Amino acid sequence: MAKLAIKKASTDVTTYVFIQDSSKTTGDGLAGLTFETANLVASYVRPLGSRAAITLATLAAVDSAHSDGGFKEIDSTNMPGVYRLDLPDAVCATGVNSVVVML
Repeated sequence: MAKLAIKKASTDVTTYVFIQDSSKTTGDGLAGLTFETANLVASYVRPLGSRAAITLATLAAVDSAHSDGGFKEIDSTNMPGVYRLDLPDAVCATGVNSVVVML
């Protein structure tokens, strides 16, 4: 699992994720996902906590201002499987030493 270090109490954190196409054995990325793709769920959990949902929302463009839960494909032709994900501030809340985010 890849790791990304983010300073706790950070706000308006935008991250990029790679989603692999599980139907292929070549490591290709899964292109064409949107915030409303059926069965696409985003969640996070902090130590000793319960799963919390991240409500996904669309972004107008890949360079739009941060929007909690924003989700947008970067480039389906040149970077298939790479998506922008804007984390809600609660994910990186003060006092939290670690968190796992899953799509």
